[in-house]
Amino acid sequence: MTSPSLTIGTALLAFSPTLTLFFLIILPKPILTILSVVAAFAYLLSAFGSSLVWLVLNAIFQFSQDQNNDNDNNGNNNNSGIGALLALTVPSVIIQCIVRMQFVKLYFGVEDVIRKSVAKHEAESSPEHSDATNDANNNNDGSGDQNQNQQQHRHAETNALQLQLNDLSCSLASGTGYALLHTLFLFGTLLASESHEGSNYYGNINNGGGYYGGGGGSTGHGGTLYQYSCGGVMPSLMNGALVGMMFSILDVCWMMLTFFGMRRRRQEQVQLQLQRRQQHQHQQQQQGLGPIRQSGGNGIGGIGSTLCDMLSFFKGINDTTQGGNAALGLVLCSHLLASLVLAPNGTMEDGCKISLPCLGGVVVLVVLLFLRGVKGHFLPVDQRERIQELRLGGGNGMTTTGGGGSYHND
Repeated sequence: MTSPSLTIGTALLAFSPTLTLFFLIILPKPILTILSVVAAFAYLLSAFGSSLVWLVLNAIFQFSQDQNNDNDNNGNNNNSGIGALLALTVPSVIIQCIVRMQFVKLYFGVEDVIRKSVAKHEAESSPEHSDATNDANNNNDGSGDQNQNQQQHRHAETNALQLQLNDLSCSLASGTGYALLHTLFLFGTLLASESHEGSNYYGNINNGGGYYGGGGGSTGHGGTLYQYSCGGVMPSLMNGALVGMMFSILDVCWMMLTFFGMRRRRQEQVQLQLQRRQQHQHQQQQQGLGPIRQSGGNGIGGIGSTLCDMLSFFKGINDTTQGGNAALGLVLCSHLLASLVLAPNGTMEDGCKISLPCLGGVVVLVVLLFLRGVKGHFLPVDQRERIQELRLGGGNGMTTTGGGGSYHND
C-alpha cells in the first residue's frame, strides 16, 4: 500500500493553490462561492465536449489503423502517434477556450441584470424617494434619524455588493472553481486508483493460478505506482501532483485573461453601437450629405495590430478590441503549448524529466505575461472609478467586503 505520508503530501501539493484561494478569499463571500461552483460546472461541460470529440476521432484513427495493418513502416507509426496526439490536444484546447468565453459572456449578462437591480434599489432608497415618508413622519421625534440610519445601512449593503462584483474578484473566483475541478480530474483519479491497491486476488489461491487485481501498484501487489515515463525519477502520485498544481495556476491565469479579453471586446462593441446611433442621427439631420464612414481596425490591419499586441505583452496591452483579442490569443496559444509539452510524460521513458521543467517554464511565462500585460488596468474604467469613489466617500461598505480595497493598486 502507498505510504500515507506520500498520499497526504502529494494531495496537499496538488490542491494547495486552489484550496488556499477558495478558503481565504472566495468562501467568505457567497456570490463568489456560487460563481466558483458554476465555473466548475463549466469545466465539466468542456470535459464532456472534449470526450465526445475524442471518441469520434479515436474511432476514425482505429479505422485508418485497421486499413494500414499491412504497412509496418516506422515512419507511419510515428505519424499516426503524432496525429493522435494533435487530434486529442487541439480540439480539447479549443473547446475549453470556447467554454471559458461563453461562461464569461453569460456572467456579463447576469452582471447586467444584477446592476440594474442594484440601481433600482439605490433609486428606491435615495433621499429624494424617501422625502415624502420623512415629511409624513416629521411629527414623530427621532424618526428622521431612524430613516437616515436605514438609508445608510441600505447603501452599505449596496456598496458591498458593488465591490464584490468586479472583474478581479469574479475572475479569480471563476478560475479557482474551474481549476479545482480540473485538478480533481487530473490528480484525483490517480489518487483513487492508488487507494485501491492489489487487495483483491482473482483465481484459485490453493492452486496458485490467480493474480492480484490491484489498481496501481508498480508490481500489482500493493506497492507504490511508478510509471514508465517517470519510473526512475519519482512516484506517479508526485508526478500527477506537480502537473495538477501547475495546471491549476494556469487555469486561474487563463480565466482572468479571458475576463480581461471579453470585457475589452464587449466595451468596444458597446462603443461602436453608440457611435452608429450617433451617426444615424447625424445622417438624418443632414440628409443632403453622404453617409459618414469611420475608419476601423478590420481586415489585414486589424489582424496585424492584434498580432503586434500579442507580441508586446511585456509593454502592456491597451483597453481596445485588439488588446482583448491578444489576451484571448495568449490563452489559446499558451494552453496548447502547455498541453503539448506533456507529450513526453506519457510516451517516452523518463519523459517527465522533459515535460515537468517545460510545463514549469510555461507557467512562469504565462504569469509574467499576465502581470506585465494587464498591470494597472485589469479593471475597466467604470469599475475603477466606482471603487475610487467608494474609497474617497468612505462608508461601511468598505469594511463589509474585507480585503476588497486591496484588489486595486492602480
